[in-house]
Amino acid sequence: MKDQKNLKDIISYIVIILMVMIAIIKCLEVNKLNIDPKDILSIGATLKVASLLPTALAIFLAFMYKNVILSLASGMLLGGLMVALINGNGFLGFFTTSLTGILDTVSDVDNAGIILLCLAVGGMIEIIRSSGGFIELAKKFTNKINTPRKANLIGQLLGIIVFFDDYANALIVGPVMQPIFDKLKLSREKLAYIVDSTAAPVTGIALISSWVAVEVGVIEEGLANANANMSAYNLFLQSIPFCFYCIFCLLFIFISSLTKKEFGPMYEAEYKARNSLDDNNKTNKNNENIQKGSMWVAILPLLALFIYSLVQFIVVGKANAIENGIITGNETFSIKYLSTIFGQADTIYIVFEATILGSIIAIILGVIKKLFTLKQAIGHFTKGCSQLLETCLILVLAWTMSSFVSNIGAIEYSVNIISSNVAWYLIPLLIFVVCCLVSFAVGSYGCMFIALPMAIPIAIRIIELNPNITNNYLPLIIACGLAGSIFGDHCSPITDCTILSSEGSGCDNFKHVKTQLPYALVTAIVSIVVGIIPTTFGLPVYLSFILGILTFYIILKIFGKEPKENN
Repeated sequence: MKDQKNLKDIISYIVIILMVMIAIIKCLEVNKLNIDPKDILSIGATLKVASLLPTALAIFLAFMYKNVILSLASGMLLGGLMVALINGNGFLGFFTTSLTGILDTVSDVDNAGIILLCLAVGGMIEIIRSSGGFIELAKKFTNKINTPRKANLIGQLLGIIVFFDDYANALIVGPVMQPIFDKLKLSREKLAYIVDSTAAPVTGIALISSWVAVEVGVIEEGLANANANMSAYNLFLQSIPFCFYCIFCLLFIFISSLTKKEFGPMYEAEYKARNSLDDNNKTNKNNENIQKGSMWVAILPLLALFIYSLVQFIVVGKANAIENGIITGNETFSIKYLSTIFGQADTIYIVFEATILGSIIAIILGVIKKLFTLKQAIGHFTKGCSQLLETCLILVLAWTMSSFVSNIGAIEYSVNIISSNVAWYLIPLLIFVVCCLVSFAVGSYGCMFIALPMAIPIAIRIIELNPNITNNYLPLIIACGLAGSIFGDHCSPITDCTILSSEGSGCDNFKHVKTQLPYALVTAIVSIVVGIIPTTFGLPVYLSFILGILTFYIILKIFGKEPKENN
């Protein structure tokens, strides 16, 4: 065992040294060419594959040592070194560059808001947990949700209901379902998978969500780059049926729940959960000192959070849209109108406000019902905040590394690969694959902002040169960019939605990725084989969905097994 550990360390040291040496050599090459540090496109073209080294190092170390903080810190420092060398700050400048990058990340208003949101959600969840609210809620529902199949389906339903924001989904659904999953001996890994698969994949294709403005915005930018006079919103609507990965994520977890079949690491996790008291009584261990509580301490705060968020999305979004001249306020009520005002709302701040409101309601109810004193409630809140400090650190490191990766041209290099001498029928597939890889490193938004503005002009030019191409070609290209961007955010160990989903479900981040990744890869491959490729040549979308359902059923039938409790 010790020899294996030593061999792993030696391999890691060799890989790190090689990556650092390649990075230094390529960055010195950029300096010799006197490339402007702000010319990201030229930097990416010069560094080429070397621009992906920080991400590759982080992912490599994550799978070698199963330590996300160590992995992200290493990738972030290598990215800081490369940025420092390109900026001419020398070898010693990378430390200053890295620290400055962290400070810039934390001082960003949106990032700071997400950190505060995480802490607030942690505090609220701990207050509810300490009051016994989740336990009583679980007792109430486990009489009806009394089988693994029902628990899985209810978890999926809740995830779809909280459609308006992926962060809200990740941080709300997990804690609500934890006691139920533990009671029925279901693994936290499966809960994290359900939460993650109904977060970004649902929010990304919802007609009304916090993502719509971003998605329509990047489509508009791509149309502007192509000098095309088209409606970005209409193209977004047309692209939704072609977002095969997002839709197939939902279909796969639904079919898996109905058939009760699992395979790979997820089967092992589920089998272990069915037969291990130690791994599946976490809720009972966490709550062993809690007296009988009240389920209303859980229901009312969460209900207030949900309703307040929706109302504020409409009220604040409408006010911002009118102020920015996007609407006049006299428009006819419609899905497009709701999408527009939702897109103008400050998602993070609204959910933060709603979380604080939910915390206050939970404290008041707990004090009134004499479940704890006000002083104890404050202690529970701060304890909950402290439990998410590690998550906040992971997010900061991930964001900082992402900014460094963007500054060395990794995204531009990856996307530009598809624009040279590629047959028209391969473009949708390549855009999807490249976006999957890029978003695995920098998340959905970072990938969308670069990929779609560059991919849309390519698609429009191809349509001009090939007039016989189907009318669905441009929406398909857009969908491949959107869905590919969501793939990485959905299953990378270093992106925020994956981190928050595992945290909200009480699951170790690496275990979540290990069990989810095979399912995500299967879903992506099926999306390509029965979705992207056939529809590129004109196959109707509904046939792709039918083929997808049949394919998933066959895969689960052949490779899946039902995890059972040993008698």
